[in-house]
Amino acid sequence: MAAALYALLCLIWGSTWLAIKVGLVGVPPFLGAGLRFLLSTLLVGLVLAARRTRLQLTRDDKVCILSLGLLVFWLDYAAVYWAETRISSGLTAILFSTMPLMTSLLSAYWMRSETLSRRKVVGILVGVLGTALLFWPHERLGFQQALGMLVTLGASLCAAINLVTMKKHGRHGDPFVLNFFGMGLGAACLLAMSAAMERWSAVVWSRSNVLALFYLSAFGSVMAFSVYYYLIKKMDATIVSLSTLIIPIVALGLGRAFLHETVTPMAVAGIATILAGVAVAIVPHGQSRGAASRPAPAISSRIP
Repeated sequence: MAAALYALLCLIWGSTWLAIKVGLVGVPPFLGAGLRFLLSTLLVGLVLAARRTRLQLTRDDKVCILSLGLLVFWLDYAAVYWAETRISSGLTAILFSTMPLMTSLLSAYWMRSETLSRRKVVGILVGVLGTALLFWPHERLGFQQALGMLVTLGASLCAAINLVTMKKHGRHGDPFVLNFFGMGLGAACLLAMSAAMERWSAVVWSRSNVLALFYLSAFGSVMAFSVYYYLIKKMDATIVSLSTLIIPIVALGLGRAFLHETVTPMAVAGIATILAGVAVAIVPHGQSRGAASRPAPAISSRIP
């Protein structure tokens, strides 16, 4: 059961990058993201109502809601959606997979909640090398593509800052309550941003982008998070975290199959190097069984 759900989680979160790309056809990025989380907020609200959950917030809960709402569901998603109007869905997913490396640096030097082991340092350096290979000058990398890649790295940084914040303040919060308020705050910010910067009159709705919107809201947000919360109770945290390596590969495959996205040989080298760096950083080595089985954080690191 757990193995099947794990595969389902990787498939859903790997497919969200493709769904975002499809959903942006005819819909500006900030509006598309805002509508997604407006609908997701309503769906999570129905879950809370069915569970008859009391919405009592502690001080730590409020810190987590601000972090989720502003850093993740607003800035992070705004960046990812905008970036996918400039670069491929698979490349966006790969660049976002640098998030564990950024989390390691922030945990060590900002929160000082972890130490940088030799393996993590090596993983970070390898990941940086892979990112440099992706940005290596070549004839197909224009200014807009480079900007899209930089914005995706900014999104990854926002997600990393949120994760270390959630590690400190979110261990005792109800994930559905925190996501309900966080998604609502993020949706409000995204829609306000869209109203100020985008022309809603130019929106062209189609069957494809409407289905993508509902898929991202119901499956990519609500269902995937529910599966994730179940898995972190049933599986080792390290095993769950390895989805960070699987999801970009799924995204690349789906982007190639359905959108005919291609990557250059240099980009392939960069992608492989980034994934190797993430693997070195997050796969445990010489760790005790008890340490490897610690529960994962209450909130996911944020997957589109």
